[in-house]
Order: sequence, then structure tokens, then C-alpha cells
Amino acid sequence: KMSALLLKASPFSPSVLALAKTNTKQSSLRSQRKQSSSDVVVSASAGVGQGGLEMVTLKSGTSTAEVYLFGGVVTSFTKSGRDVLYVRPDAKFDKSKPISGGVPHCWPQFGPGEIQVHGFARNVDWTLVSSGEDTMTMKLLPNEYTKAMWDKEFEVVETVSIKDDALTCELAVTNKGSEPFTFTGSFHTYFAADIDAVQVKGLEGCESFDRLKEESGKVSAPITCKGPIDSLYKNAPSQIDLDVGGGNSVKITGAGWKDAVVWTPWTDMEACYKEFVCVENASCAEPVTVAPGATWTASTKLE
Repeated sequence: KMSALLLKASPFSPSVLALAKTNTKQSSLRSQRKQSSSDVVVSASAGVGQGGLEMVTLKSGTSTAEVYLFGGVVTSFTKSGRDVLYVRPDAKFDKSKPISGGVPHCWPQFGPGEIQVHGFARNVDWTLVSSGEDTMTMKLLPNEYTKAMWDKEFEVVETVSIKDDALTCELAVTNKGSEPFTFTGSFHTYFAADIDAVQVKGLEGCESFDRLKEESGKVSAPITCKGPIDSLYKNAPSQIDLDVGGGNSVKITGAGWKDAVVWTPWTDMEACYKEFVCVENASCAEPVTVAPGATWTASTKLE
């Protein structure tokens, strides 16, 4: 089972949350994102994004998506003129830290533990394998940096696609070594939202663990945000419905994941907590075991 450290310690410590104490960057970040999302795109390309980082742009109909190879993170998914995802005002596009927002990875470790918080997949360069108008594939392999903290032979492949106004992120983890390995992980998805209007539906009946209060429980009603939340929901259903305010909602469909996580920092992140909520497909209550030569797959679909 998950270690007591993983369950008890929040990965979002005050020292980390204190990074987001200014409003000054939010308007410029939004304008940059809106400009790049509204460009007319005829095909996907490995172009240049913020901070000179390599970025792939996808388009299908009126929907667009932006994917950065640093961290393998989707930072924007715009449909009907609205960005479903959110990037925090303290996000850095200079490789000094993971890009804070969008659909970042927590892999091969969710939260704190034996290696760095949330693992290393979110703060290393992924390799572009292929790209088309509405789909792209990228890959992560071991290097000296990853082996120093997690000496496993692996291949992680993510395919990101948009079709019929839906974004799908598919993850495949292959064990290239001769011994089994285990991991925990999630798509740590940030959704643009009015925090006062948020309702997370579909987790009713799930066993929960409140990581802030260190309390177990069972979900009996849709989850709303009236204060900080950092909670794990075990054996989550494949579909979660998220109301984000303004009459907008997102259907989150997961496959291969066993759990879900909901997080809002509340006033620990004064600059932006009212503008987003994280609802994550995850496998973190029990580690995933991958046998030698085997491949574990999971996906998240947003529509």
C-alpha cells in the first residue's frame, strides 16, 4: 500500500505555494495563450512556444491544443473559444522548474516519497516521435538524470490528439528491463474554473482520504470547494463530470487509472486559486506493477 508519507504529506507545501503570490503575470500570460490558441493552424508542427521552448500545435475543426516537449505537458486545449485548461501565473517556461498548469505528469511517483515530489517526467525533455494535424506522439527514455534517482529501464510514450472537440491523452509505460518495477502517477490536470461554482460529480460512494486532515471517509455528494482540498478517491469510476462555472462543464473519461485526486490550494495561492481546480485521473493508492517486457496503458479524455 501507499506509504504513510505519501498519504500524510501534501506535495503542495507552503514553500511551494508561496511562489504564486503576485497577480502581475496573469494578464500577460493569458494574452499570450489566447493569441497562440486562436492562430489559424493547418497542420501540427514542432514550433517555438513561450521561452523559446519546443511546442507542437494541434487543430481539429475549431479546437486547438498546445503541447510542450519539456515535461511532455499539454498547456492549452481551446474549444468554442474557451481554454478548458489553466496555466498558473507563476509558471516558468525556462526549464528552471516544471510548467505549472495544463496536463502535467506525476510519474513515476505521485506526491512525496523516495525520489523528488511528483517524479521527474514533468521536468525533463521528451522526444517528438511524430505529429500530424490533430495528433502527436512523444517519448521519454531513461537518461543520467533519471537513473540517478530511479534506476529502471523504461519507455514512456504519450499520444495527444483532438477530435470532435475532445482532447485525449494516452499514456503507455513499457518495462524494458529484466525485473518488474512499480510506480504511482497521474495526469495532474488543471482546469480553468470559477472556484466558487466548481462541482465534481461522479465520485459519490468512493472511499476518500483527506491528505490535509489525515482522515478517511466516503463521498456522499458532489464535491464543492469551500476551502483547501488535497484528497484521494480510491477506485474512481471511469467518468467524472466537472462543473466549472459560467454554464460550462467538462466530462472527464479515464481508462486504466484506478483513482482520482482533487486539489485546490485555496488562499495558499492567493494570486490564482479562484481561477482553477485540479481534478486528476491517477493510480496512487496502490502502486502499479509492470512486468519485464509488459506495457501498462491509461488515458484521459476531456470533452
